[in-house]
Amino acid sequence: MLYMVVGGFIFYLLSILIDPIFIPTLQISDNNCFKWTETRSGFQKQSECVEFKDKLAELKYRHNHKMERRRANKMIGLFIAASVVTLLLMVLNPSLFFGSGVKIEDYTGATATAVFYGIILGFILPVFYQSLLPPPAEWLPAELEEIRMARIDLILKTMADH
Repeated sequence: MLYMVVGGFIFYLLSILIDPIFIPTLQISDNNCFKWTETRSGFQKQSECVEFKDKLAELKYRHNHKMERRRANKMIGLFIAASVVTLLLMVLNPSLFFGSGVKIEDYTGATATAVFYGIILGFILPVFYQSLLPPPAEWLPAELEEIRMARIDLILKTMADH
């Protein structure tokens, strides 16, 4: 239980540290899009802009979509990392998870358990901590916000050059 609480908090911290550095989104107002269309992706319906006010609005929109895909990849990466860390801990010291005297002979059960823990540590507990704790901007070091703003400025300068 202690492993889940501490591990979930560590993956929550990792998640909120990745966002400002690697997933900077840009502010876009709704009036930058003149025409919306509805598309289907599997069972999901999505609204997508097809006619923009100007080229900069289109570049911002495309950038934010790219960041959404990057955020999804981050979540998958956290899940895989949590599962691998759990599996390594199980292999190195199975008594932490299964009780004393237990030896892992068949890795199928350990892998299934590691995936289960990966879901809890990589998905569920970070969302729980996010809803429980104050917003990260209030307690994270200001340097992370400065890095985020510098990344956004760089992205906007790059867009302005196009």
